[in-house]
Order: sequence, then structure tokens, then C-alpha cells
Amino acid sequence: MYNKDEIFVFDESTKRSILNLLDIQSNEEGYLVDNEDKVLTDQDFEPLDETEFGGILKGSKIPIRKDRAELVKYFVKKAGE
Repeated sequence: MYNKDEIFVFDESTKRSILNLLDIQSNEEGYLVDNEDKVLTDQDFEPLDETEFGGILKGSKIPIRKDRAELVKYFVKKAGE
């Protein structure tokens, strides 16, 4: 059974599948966009491209950068709750 508090981790080979499931594509400039062509930004309101994508914040479409410091920020917070 699905636990809504689970954290899903994926590698580069499954990134495109995850983005497709979330209905996220890349636009002409290479930035990630939703199904309404709105550019997705991180929590600092910076757009990111597919190579930078590391995940999505729970309950939103706010992407997380594939950056060690960025990922640790979310996983450490989750583990410490």
C-alpha cells in the first residue's frame, strides 16, 4: 500500500519517465514546464532544466535541483521531523 510520507528516489535512467508521469516537459529554451507551458521554478524562483531536475516537493510541482546541498536539505528535514 502507498504511504503518502514515502520518499521516492530515482536515477538518470528513469528521470524522463518520472517527468512524463508528472506531465512535465522541456520548452524551447530547455526549461521544465507544466502542462500549461508555465516554467517551473525552484523555491528560490529560479527555473531549471531537465539535467538539473532531482525531484518534486511533496504536494506540489516545485522541482528540487539535483544538487547535493539541495537534496540533503529536504531529506535531512524529513528524517528529523
